[in-house]
Parts: sequence; C-alpha cells; structure tokens
Amino acid sequence: MAAKRKSGLSTRASRHEATHRRILDAAVASLVEEGTAATTTVAVQKRAGVSRGALLHHFPTHAELLAATVDELVRRNESAARDAQASHTDIVDPIDRATRALADAFAQPAYLAELELWAVARTDQQLHASLRVAESRARRDLERVVGDLFGPLREHPAYTTVAALTIEFVRGLALAGVLRRNRAHRNHLLEEWIRVVRLLLDQKPTARISSTASKPRKAIND
Repeated sequence: MAAKRKSGLSTRASRHEATHRRILDAAVASLVEEGTAATTTVAVQKRAGVSRGALLHHFPTHAELLAATVDELVRRNESAARDAQASHTDIVDPIDRATRALADAFAQPAYLAELELWAVARTDQQLHASLRVAESRARRDLERVVGDLFGPLREHPAYTTVAALTIEFVRGLALAGVLRRNRAHRNHLLEEWIRVVRLLLDQKPTARISSTASKPRKAIND
C-alpha cells in the first residue's frame, strides 16, 4: 500500500510539473510572438490547452505568470549569445567579437520580449513587485554571460565600466532596430563603439561602475 501511495504521489507530481511547464511555455511563446499586451491569462490558457482553474492554480495572478517567464527568456537570451559568439569565430579581436555577439543576442525576439516586460512594469505596480524577485537572477545571469563573452578582458581595470556601457549601448541599438532596420547604419555604430571601447581600455583606471547590470535594471529597483 505504501509503495502504491508513493507511486500515486509521484504521478500527480509529474502531472503537476507537466502542466506548469506547458503553461509557462505557452506564456513565453505568446510574449515572444505576440507581445506583452496580447499575453493575457485567457490567451495563455487557450494556447496551453488547460482549464481556467489549472492556470490559476499554478499562477494566481497575471503578474506572477509574466514574472515566471523571465527565467526562460534569460535562458534563451544566453543561448542566443553563445550562438552569436560561435558565429563570429572568424573575428580575432576579442572586443570586436564580444560586442558583435552581444548586439546580435540583444536583437533576438526573446530579449526584446524581456525588455518589454521591464517597460510595462513601469506603470504596473503588481508586475513591478513580481519582477523584483526575478530581476536579481536575471542580473547575475547577464553578468556571467557578458563576462564569458569578454573573456580575458575581465582582468583589465576598466572592464566593469566597459561591460556596463556596452550593455547600455547594445540595448539601445536593439530598441532602435525595432523601428529603424538599417543594417549598414547598425554596423557603422557598432564599429564606432568598438573604437570607443579600445580608447577606454587604453586610458588609465578611473572610478568603476559597481555592477555590469545594475544600471540596466535600475528602473526596476527604484
């Protein structure tokens, strides 16, 4: 009997996890493909093929559902950064390679969907509160990914400043690309930023920025 009860509990736990995963995958797909405004609980429920009760059991509020997608979006963004880095193996200069890989990763739909969540949280207090929990994990992951991309430059005194400024630059480039899809202009700006980074690295050490991701996430922490 004990073994049977244990087996039953294990089966229920597996079903619970499968349903949770299905709902979360549906929410992420909706965010990436349709955007935050279209990712309602009803839309996610239909896409996941679950009952209203099941959705609310796993994610009682819309804000909790959206906040839960951050980890998966970050995972996809990290994967995009790795893929972008692999696609630029022909570039010898580590500054050039890292900057272009980061810019390519930030231009992907999953990253733009993550940015959209942060932007919506500006006027949605419930989402703002829910995202604060996910924000610290996202910040650590971003720092790790950027550190891996820049590799040996991490030991340079100006690395923290360069990494933080590069994140800000490629984020702005990604947002501008939503409206202005001019690849030649984008490449020109990237080349100019890479030139600026080399100048920063050649200068004597100055005051550092404490965290590579503290500035990009500042609006969420305020």
